[in-house]
Amino acid sequence: MLSICAALLLSAACAFAAPVPDTGQTTCYDNWGNIMNPCPSSSQSYYGQDANYTINPRSYTKLDGSGNQLPDSATSWAMVKDNVTGLIWELKSSMNQGVNYSDPHNADNTYTWYDGSIGIPGNGTTTYSTQDFINALNSANFGGNSDWRIPTFYELTYLVNYGISYPGPTIQQVYFPNCQSSWYWSSTAYASNNDYMWFVDFLTGNDTFLFNNESYYARAVRGGQSGAASYSDNGNGTVTDNSTGLVWQQGTVGDGAGRMPCSTVRI
Repeated sequence: MLSICAALLLSAACAFAAPVPDTGQTTCYDNWGNIMNPCPSSSQSYYGQDANYTINPRSYTKLDGSGNQLPDSATSWAMVKDNVTGLIWELKSSMNQGVNYSDPHNADNTYTWYDGSIGIPGNGTTTYSTQDFINALNSANFGGNSDWRIPTFYELTYLVNYGISYPGPTIQQVYFPNCQSSWYWSSTAYASNNDYMWFVDFLTGNDTFLFNNESYYARAVRGGQSGAASYSDNGNGTVTDNSTGLVWQQGTVGDGAGRMPCSTVRI
């Protein structure tokens, strides 16, 4: 994900004004594989990996159907607030019990992408679209609000916990149960072709763009929508992400075979 965003610094897919949650990565690696325990210290080789740092630790709050805070020990809740980004996420239910489009929270429901102008609308009988899904939540004033939406690509990636390994689901299930280990829609179109949308795979934590006429899972979000990207060009071949303080290499260099390595980053 980060290598994609480093290459698209001015793209809407990489726009996020709120603080960035920590990746959750806790494993360090050397040339041969993972270093089980502990990660190297500042005086040792291979120091400086993601797992050496914790920036904006993940923090969530369970909410009831009216948006009231619940203790972590609560066994029933309707929404989850991300305390780092301020986003409020819909909770899924009834996983592996079959589709039920009369219940927009059903974890088995899949949707085609449609926002009123781009994509494939549902027919209301055998197929349903992301617009149908969002309209159902907002018409019901779910959680006392009618501003639910499909998350942007960046917002959706922030749910991925990279400390959870395959086969997932790569999400903190203590707060987000009933998550499918599969692809979820974002609202971010592929920059050069609106027939493709960005997805996040909660099986592996990977992301990609896929054709928007297929049916995939969806999770709604509200509040704190991503604003314009906040980056500073340092004038020396690097760019600072003002949300995180990370300093990124401004360009990437191919390996001669058309492949692009991850950009380097400095804390």
